[in-house]
Formats: sequence, C-alpha cells, structure tokens
Amino acid sequence: MKPITIDTITQAVINHGDGGKTHPRLYEIYTSLVNHLHAFVREVNLTEPELQLGRDFLNQASRHRQEIPDGEIHMLTDLLGISELVELLQDSNSGTEANLQGPTYVPNPPQRNLGDRLGIDLEGKPLFLSGRVLDVNGKAIANAVVDVWQPSSTGLYDIQDSSQPARNFRGQFHTDNNGNYHFETIVPNGYNVPASGPCGQVLHLLGRHTWRAAHIHFKLNAPGYAPLTTQIFIDGDPHLESDTTFAVRSAIIQLQKHDLPDALKARQQSQPFYTAEFDFVLKPLERATINDIKYATTVA
Repeated sequence: MKPITIDTITQAVINHGDGGKTHPRLYEIYTSLVNHLHAFVREVNLTEPELQLGRDFLNQASRHRQEIPDGEIHMLTDLLGISELVELLQDSNSGTEANLQGPTYVPNPPQRNLGDRLGIDLEGKPLFLSGRVLDVNGKAIANAVVDVWQPSSTGLYDIQDSSQPARNFRGQFHTDNNGNYHFETIVPNGYNVPASGPCGQVLHLLGRHTWRAAHIHFKLNAPGYAPLTTQIFIDGDPHLESDTTFAVRSAIIQLQKHDLPDALKARQQSQPFYTAEFDFVLKPLERATINDIKYATTVA
C-alpha cells in the first residue's frame, strides 16, 4: 500500500471510486470540486481550528429558523454569487433573463383571477402591475401560468412573519387569450436578508451590507416553452448596484405615480397609487439535458 502524502492525497480521493462509470457527470463535478477544494486548502494553509469553524458554520447554516425556515444553505449560495453565476452560465440572449428563485419560494400558490389582489397590507403603496407573455417572435402566449411572490411592506415574506395571513403576497395567474396578465399588489421595498444567523455574522465580519434591492419574483410556464424563473426590480432603489446577492441585471421597471382625483376614482383608490408594465418573453422548449444526479446512502 502506498502511503498518503501531501502530494498524493488529492489524486487518491479522486481515484477512490469507479472513475465515473456509474455516473460520468457526477464524477466530473466531484473531480473538479476535490481539485479546487484541495488547492484552496493549500493556498490559504488552512488550520484545523479554521476547518472546525467551517464545519460549525455549515452545521449552523443548515438549521431551520423562523427567520429563514429552510435554513441558510440556499441563501449562502446566493450571497457568494454562485446562484447568479449559474443563471448567467445557463442563460441565453433570447427571452427574458432568468434569475434567482431565492429561498422563500413556496410551491402550489393560491389560484387567483386576473385583476385580483396579491396580498393584504394596509401600510403598502398600491401597485397595479400588468404586461404580456410573448414568444421570441412577439406572439402572445395564451393561458401561460404566472406565479408571483413578494414580501410585504415590512420586507418580510409570509413564511417569515406570523402576523401575515398564510400565502400572503403569493398567487398564480393565467394569461388571457392575448397573453395579458394584470394584478394589484404593493410597491415592494428593499429589505435586509436574514442576518442573525451564521451568514449574517460572516457578512458583518467582511464589512458587507445585507440589503436586497426591491423586487418581485416570477415563475412562468407554458406548454412548448422553457420554464422561466426571474425577478423584476424597481427603478430608483438605492441598492440596484450593490444587491447583496448580485442579482440585478436588466429587468428593471419604472413606476408611474397617480394622484389626481379622476385617476383615484377610476381605480377606486383613496390614496395615490402606482402602475407599471413588464412583458415576459419565453424561449421555445428545446431538448433539455437532464442531470439526474441521484445521491444514495448505503448503510452497511
């Protein structure tokens, strides 16, 4: 048996298996990950106490808390720019840009009719958002599924805030025959990502702020088209250029304020409200590469 040394340990880890026969793609990722992690350890001359701090950090990040019910691992990849880098690598120039789903998505949102309110928030500024869902040739896509979610005016999503009704500011709409969608919501505010846990502590030690620019999340689906997950941002937000997840690109909407009596009466509003429009463009569904990585744990 050859002894493990500082020069042989990396390749020994990579060779410990069937060389990718069972799952070539997983082996490709695993090999690169091991090479880069070992190179990182060598580059920074990582110590055992520092390694233990890293283990403790990951253990704490995986714990569920009221502030972030699914734990911080998803948020961690966002804060490191990894999530957005994956989106940039997979995105193309055609269609609306894909963007982060984020850790606050909840499947099976409530079904809502066009024009419905997305949520209840007496402190929020009313926003009427509308637009169309189109293909890359500008043709309307009827009956497209449009999932929407956002925080309340406090900067908290319903799953973070027990004072909000369940499924508040979440909904699923379907476009009409002309590809139109429209609904009432509130103007989103920027907010701080959860900062009381391990990720927040590291951001503080690095001198990084915790602000996300104001945004609304969308998921769109239609038969024959590639699913789209994205975010649209609000023009004028002070953190558009420094969003802590590095997610702001070109999907930015401008709000138009309405405060004249006739406009208020037409919308049945007692306070000034805002309108904005945004069209989504879906790419045709092409033959997808499915990376069906399956992790199996065998207990001997």
